[in-house]
Amino acid sequence: MVEASGERAVAFGGSARNAATGDHVTQIDTQIDHATVLPAEAFRPMGELDKRLVKLPVPTRLFVGRELELGLLDQAVGASEVVAVHGLGGIGKSTLVAHWVRAATTDANPVWWIAADSPTAIDAGLTGLGMAMQPELVDVLPPQALRERAVQWLATHEGWLIVLDNVSDPAHVEPLLERAPGGRFVITSRRATGWHEAATCVDLDVLDTAHAAELFGRICPAGRAGAPELAGELGNLPLAVEQAAAFCRETGTSAERYLEMLAAYPADMFAASAEGGDPERTVARVWRVTLDRLDEGDLTAGVLLSVLAWYAPDAIPRSVLEAGARPLAVAQGLGRLAAHSMIAMQGDTISVHRLVQAVVRTPGGEEPAEAEFIALARNHAIRLLLTALPEDYEDIGCWPTWRSLLPHVQALADHVAPDEEVEELGRLANETGMFLCGQKAAREAVPLLERAHNICVRLLGSENPNALTVASNLAQAYAEAGDPGPAITLLQRVCEDGWRVLGAGSPEFAVLLGNLGSVHYAADDLDMAIELHARSVEMLRNTVGRDDPRTFRARGNLLNDLISAGQGEQAVTVMEEYVEDAVRRHGEDHPVTLNARNNLAGAYRESGDLDQAIALLRRNVADRERLLSRSHPQTLLSLNNLGGAYHRAGRTSEAISAYQEAWEGYVRSLGEDHPSTRKVRDNLVDTTHEAAHLEAPRLE
Repeated sequence: MVEASGERAVAFGGSARNAATGDHVTQIDTQIDHATVLPAEAFRPMGELDKRLVKLPVPTRLFVGRELELGLLDQAVGASEVVAVHGLGGIGKSTLVAHWVRAATTDANPVWWIAADSPTAIDAGLTGLGMAMQPELVDVLPPQALRERAVQWLATHEGWLIVLDNVSDPAHVEPLLERAPGGRFVITSRRATGWHEAATCVDLDVLDTAHAAELFGRICPAGRAGAPELAGELGNLPLAVEQAAAFCRETGTSAERYLEMLAAYPADMFAASAEGGDPERTVARVWRVTLDRLDEGDLTAGVLLSVLAWYAPDAIPRSVLEAGARPLAVAQGLGRLAAHSMIAMQGDTISVHRLVQAVVRTPGGEEPAEAEFIALARNHAIRLLLTALPEDYEDIGCWPTWRSLLPHVQALADHVAPDEEVEELGRLANETGMFLCGQKAAREAVPLLERAHNICVRLLGSENPNALTVASNLAQAYAEAGDPGPAITLLQRVCEDGWRVLGAGSPEFAVLLGNLGSVHYAADDLDMAIELHARSVEMLRNTVGRDDPRTFRARGNLLNDLISAGQGEQAVTVMEEYVEDAVRRHGEDHPVTLNARNNLAGAYRESGDLDQAIALLRRNVADRERLLSRSHPQTLLSLNNLGGAYHRAGRTSEAISAYQEAWEGYVRSLGEDHPSTRKVRDNLVDTTHEAAHLEAPRLE
């Protein structure tokens, strides 16, 4: 029963049609059906909570490692009201924060987890908090009112902890952070930027290999044997490791077999989930959200990522990208990629997770346009890297640039399939192979030069001048790597083709003859080397002149032959002139100058001027150590020659010391069976045997 109170008052209970009260009223016909009577709680602000409210994800047994990150999170939350944990999708941000919240000794109330990937999701999470705070109002107030009551409570209270999980844009949470400053917010996000004014940031990286392998083993105990290798290939990304382990456990697949399948069918493996697993929680799907967002509006960021996908994952020089676009556009594109945690920038270099690269390189469906875009990006990556290569691989000033690019050339060559090769890739592989040969790393050069040769032959034909040049370079690499037999066979065929295609009197053919002389020198056939180098020098003088760089190089090769053949005494004057020319042309520290001095020292030694030889060789060792390193093969060559000069001068102990260091260095850098290693070993053994008062060193 509803009662009215007060004079002339009217009370309605349930429904009413009309009522009249007072003197001389005009009656208005009105009906109110099914009126909702709000309880008193709806009009009073909420006070203290009468129970502890906690909402967190279901606990997982798959949390491993992260001791350092947990400590950083502890420090950050203790020092700041808002903490943002950011990192690549699938790196374990939510797992880390959930574990930290459960382990933290906190009396916060409420502790509430909100899925925050959109403004709508944030509103829904706050509405859920309002419902938990005042369940008696769930069927009374609309969702928006419940959300507002929750925010008002947070704004007027302290000691609570709210987790905003997977925030896609800092702007989506800024209003909430501003209204509620009294508690703690912990945010997870792929966005690495936009937090500097609002939050203390914790940057989350991948697991180390040991913990990634442990994670794999917890899910698939039978696959522990190959887990470290598989985890490393997956870049130690937790989501990818979980995905692989679940697949292996369900299908009985070994880690080794999974690796093989990953190499053969990357798109399938990136998208594969175990039965009962969440198909949206695969690396392909997780990153597709970010990749699609990057493609909205300006396409620069997506194009840059598609190019970066073809290089090595770490230390990619920004200058490579800036060669193909306006620096401002590159900077803005890289900024967007970094903001979404798809790359990391350290100074002038860029890093990309290897699995991000693999996903971006791999077509995800049957759309021809996607495959065409990937092919365009691949070829653009090749051209950019080719443009970035220094012109002179012998210029010492350019060597740091060369070394910074080497890993990316190698990665690019590994990623490009034979049916995807273009002529520019052949040029890139050839130039890099020649640099490696100049660094006395012929064994590393051979695969690249073989690739370059195969590309030239397939695309240009075996008698194309460029193909002949590359074949000649490959032959020299074979010889320098200690395999002169195939080198001579290949270069003889190249010279036959060159004589027919280039012309017997052409400078290009003269260079090929000189290269054939060099491989004969490597095979210890000095007579043939001298004959071929002499012909090459004469032909070049007659065609391009004495001062042409090709003639200059050929002269150096011939003089080196004469010294090695014991004719150094006659070559001293000519060699001194050659060194002066080298200094004038290239400077004191150029490899050509250093080689010339090395050969001049040999000429002094053969002529009996041992003091001059020793002084020059000691200078050469010091210069090469300064420019290269003590253990570089070129430095070891000078050390070996210094040992020879000491031996000739009767300074046996110094000779043995120089030979010993050179031999040990060659074993480490070239291996025991390399011809250079064997020659130094023979020098060391012979000299030691001659020194009856010294104990022979142990060589086994």
